[in-house]
Amino acid sequence: MSKRAPYSILYEDDRIIAVYKSREVFTVQTDDKKTWRHNLFYYLSLRAKERREQVFLVHRLDYETSGILLFAKTKEALVELKKIFETRQVKRLYEAVVLERLEPGLREEIHLLLDVKENGKVIIDSKGKESITRFETANQIQIGTALKIEILTGRKNQIRLSLHKAGLTLIGDKRYSDSEAKRMYLNAYQISLPSESNFTKKEYFVPPLWLSMK
Repeated sequence: MSKRAPYSILYEDDRIIAVYKSREVFTVQTDDKKTWRHNLFYYLSLRAKERREQVFLVHRLDYETSGILLFAKTKEALVELKKIFETRQVKRLYEAVVLERLEPGLREEIHLLLDVKENGKVIIDSKGKESITRFETANQIQIGTALKIEILTGRKNQIRLSLHKAGLTLIGDKRYSDSEAKRMYLNAYQISLPSESNFTKKEYFVPPLWLSMK
């Protein structure tokens, strides 16, 4: 873990860098001047400059969400990664904890049309972009039920709003679930690239925080 920034490097070669972002860190700068330096892209850009390299943004995670992010190190890698994400060839797995006590094995697929309004607020809108979220109830922990989640699209606040629409309370989500826990229990623990991609490493994984992997 960098002493200067809340992230750790999981993997790096000459085309790609995979990092694990801590919670309560912006992926990129926002309109707030306070985020000029307190964002992951800034830290990685500074590191790349010191190494006489480049770094390019591929996708994002919400400020409150911890988890794996991929960044490109060349423009060619950026184009390939962007295409993989846009054509839904990437597999992204998350874990979450909801307040409700649910039986293991419950599966649901939620389809929404999402639109981003002012101040970053995402709403359900008939003219919005398609959002597909799949989740399965896994194990129970002391504070609620752990979920295994896969997203087929990458919309802002997609998981948070999908769980809210399903009548579930994502612990720590102050925006949609009105939960005042100290942290939001949402974590991206795996990203898998298609086998036919031109990247040396195809799968990036960290042990889940709340899911039982038995």
